[in-house]
Amino acid sequence: MHPVLNGLLFGLLLCVLIGPVFFALIQNSIEKGFWSGFFMAIGVALSDIFYIVITYFGVSQLVESENFKMWLGGVGGVIMLVFGLFYLFKSVPKITAMKNANGSKDGFKQILKGFFLNGVNPFVLFFWIGIMSKVSIDFEYTSNQAFGFFAALVGTVFIVDVLKSHFATKLREIVTARFMRIMNRTVGVALILFALRLLNFLLEGFGIELFA
Repeated sequence: MHPVLNGLLFGLLLCVLIGPVFFALIQNSIEKGFWSGFFMAIGVALSDIFYIVITYFGVSQLVESENFKMWLGGVGGVIMLVFGLFYLFKSVPKITAMKNANGSKDGFKQILKGFFLNGVNPFVLFFWIGIMSKVSIDFEYTSNQAFGFFAALVGTVFIVDVLKSHFATKLREIVTARFMRIMNRTVGVALILFALRLLNFLLEGFGIELFA
């Protein structure tokens, strides 16, 4: 599959991860308007780009080593497996009315809010390590292909976040407990399948193959 198309698909997968940033973005847009959510989405995208850069250069320096590939596949697979199981069995919190909050409509402050809200979550870094393992070991992309993949991925997430800001009021009505449960389980199954593929690289080093 073409790297850009693959990035688009992974971006769509990432978009349905319903976490604190999802609700913060909708709340921000409802309370302060579209542009507040727009600038917050920029901050989230910049945070993702930051993590992509540090994980890419951390992985790409060592990826030529077959032994490193094997163990990175194992680490990335375990991370994705944990994420998958977490979302598969994640309990759905009771949805309550969002509280009003005072805040500035200044674009730069909203960018910082999005950057740090996304960036301080350690699970975001772990998630990108898992994605980077997938790209470097399973897909075996060149630098140019990896750039196309991540550009498509981040671009897709950003566009969807902007759409979330635009349709914030309607999204608030759609995101019911049942909807969240379905999305969590769908994402959980997808991440577990990706994890098994990555773990296969580790097991191959011991003469065991999950996939022929």
